[in-house]
Amino acid sequence: MLSPVEPKAVLVSKEIEPGLWAFSCPVSGGVWIPLQSYMDWRNQHSESVTALPEGYSPSLSDDSGRKALLCPESGCMLIRYRVGHGLHFQIDRCPLTGGVWLDKGEWDALKSKKLHGQLQLIFTAQYQAKIRSAEIEKTLEEVFRARIGPEDFKRAREFRDWLVSHPRHRDILCYLLDGQNTSAAQEAPPAPPRR
Repeated sequence: MLSPVEPKAVLVSKEIEPGLWAFSCPVSGGVWIPLQSYMDWRNQHSESVTALPEGYSPSLSDDSGRKALLCPESGCMLIRYRVGHGLHFQIDRCPLTGGVWLDKGEWDALKSKKLHGQLQLIFTAQYQAKIRSAEIEKTLEEVFRARIGPEDFKRAREFRDWLVSHPRHRDILCYLLDGQNTSAAQEAPPAPPRR
């Protein structure tokens, strides 16, 4: 098989974890993990899958400007999936074979977040939707922080967190909204008399 990122480089069989065989690119350092190889490893080592120490920071290749890759097994175009969890790279996966291409350092990065034993979950619609939702929430927080200022935003967030966890949060919210309507009505100028 040829490397998806280095078309002239032949992939070499390599054990990346005890019992997990993949194909490594001798030029880029990336690895192709066939689906069956990964599933066999995961089924045999599900309880003994270990993560890297907390705070470990692998060196990663920048793949942000790279064109789409082709599957070394089928020739099909690979689909990119965001990883999330503080990891800012994408994983390339073949929709036909289920195999996965990881650039140099990405396996270690997945291990550092304990995601390497659940790789198949990253490709689900639910997982990808959670990443999009988290990105939207982060963007909204940045907008509100800029609008109301960092100190008031911090206080508002603390109050929101308290309110959400309170068993009577709906009653408190109704009180706050009703109080806002009452205040607005008191501040409004009186309506002119009808003739």
